[in-house]
Amino acid sequence: MERHKQAIVEAHLSREDREENYREIAPSSANQGLDRVVGDVISELSTVSFLPDAKRVVTLYGVSDFFDSKATAGRRKKKESATKAAAAAKRETGSEYLARFIERELPQLPAVLIIMLVEDYEKWKRVNTANPVVALAQRAGGYIQYREQGVQFAFFDALFARKAGDAITLWRRWLENTGNAPKPYVQLATQLRLLIQAKTTLSPQLKARGITRERFAKEFLPLEAERNVASLRPEWRQEKLQRAAGAFTFQELLSAYERLETLQKFAIPLLSDPYVPDKKLMAELWILEFVGEQGSS
Repeated sequence: MERHKQAIVEAHLSREDREENYREIAPSSANQGLDRVVGDVISELSTVSFLPDAKRVVTLYGVSDFFDSKATAGRRKKKESATKAAAAAKRETGSEYLARFIERELPQLPAVLIIMLVEDYEKWKRVNTANPVVALAQRAGGYIQYREQGVQFAFFDALFARKAGDAITLWRRWLENTGNAPKPYVQLATQLRLLIQAKTTLSPQLKARGITRERFAKEFLPLEAERNVASLRPEWRQEKLQRAAGAFTFQELLSAYERLETLQKFAIPLLSDPYVPDKKLMAELWILEFVGEQGSS
């Protein structure tokens, strides 16, 4: 993202012109709204450069309006109908104002606007594609998504692809990055549950029992979005798990999940535990067994 941003800046401004004609505007806090900075953004873009033929370039970093949080994602669904009914009476939001400016006025100005939005899956911080600015960028072909594969995601890719060497190497790196915190151990169980769910959604047994996938997702899976394979966003996370599930049998997955019980117990040892085994070694043995076992299809 940074390299792409830099390429856009360089395409419109020489190095000598950037000090006077390039601005970066960032929220002062994670919860700061667009209303606080939209005036500054439009003012910068509307300012005529003193230098002939020099453009104004502004980078706006993600304010809260551009994201769905875990809380707002649930509330938005409940209030969707009420919001539509009250839309005419509602005052123009910062996002609506900025979208209108981008669509109608920005093309007439010697200016370029870059908006940088960084998602955080662990905090359920997702780009809100219904936001007027984001929706406009998508319609105009100016919405570009980047996928950064962190060590956590690379580990599970290797694990579910049965690549033992890569999985062990990435697991050790993940533990090192987290300071040997219990989170990786907890995530083993979380991701395996999601894989079992994905396997179930693909099972012909649902159809045989008269249960649609939609009903299964709504009535049989957890309500929490990050614990429900049908609610994972973006949708490609669901597709990845479904593809990975095809490489395992139910027997393999359920057996592996049962073997996680001891490891989960000692992920956060208690003072009352008379003996705590080497959980790092236990985890690596579990990984090797999970990757190496081949059940009947």
